[in-house]
Amino acid sequence: MTPHLIFLMGAPGSGKSSVGKAISKEFNFSYIDKDNTCNLFTETLLEANGYSKFARDNCDFYKEVVMDLEYQTILNVAHENLLLGNSVILDAPFLSYFSNESYVSDIVSKHGWHEVNVVVLKVCVNGEVLKQRIIDRGLERDRWKLDNWETFLANLESNPCLWKNVPIKEFTNNEEEVNTEELYRLLDLNG
Repeated sequence: MTPHLIFLMGAPGSGKSSVGKAISKEFNFSYIDKDNTCNLFTETLLEANGYSKFARDNCDFYKEVVMDLEYQTILNVAHENLLLGNSVILDAPFLSYFSNESYVSDIVSKHGWHEVNVVVLKVCVNGEVLKQRIIDRGLERDRWKLDNWETFLANLESNPCLWKNVPIKEFTNNEEEVNTEELYRLLDLNG
């Protein structure tokens, strides 16, 4: 059976993790969350270079050095799983890569994933729900987002995903519980 690879993307706080875990549980995908996979080394790298371990949004060192390491790490873990024939869901915002039209094509080519069914699932949520979820999760690394809410939202809205040569499906996740019926129908992974 041909493995699937889902690039699960969306704003921090959009509910990507809930969506990703629902898919993983239903279809037995390997679930790779960037934060769980990388936060320990990210925080260590930031502190070792004189930054707060929570620095992300307003830290050039994170954006220029650490962030690419995080994404390369989850892609390497995905690669090992795909080689074993396991389907994978990658849970990460991917926001900084939206402007690169060939981002997914380049990754597929680099890793030789030509026999993998690749799809992008964009989790969408309205601004009010997003803000409440970010408040509710109470993470220190979200402080900048909340303190600069209008700027944060404007940055999200002015950053459309330009990826080409890959199907991009949108799932609206404004409800408290993930609408798994709609999600599974949208992905059509059984067909």
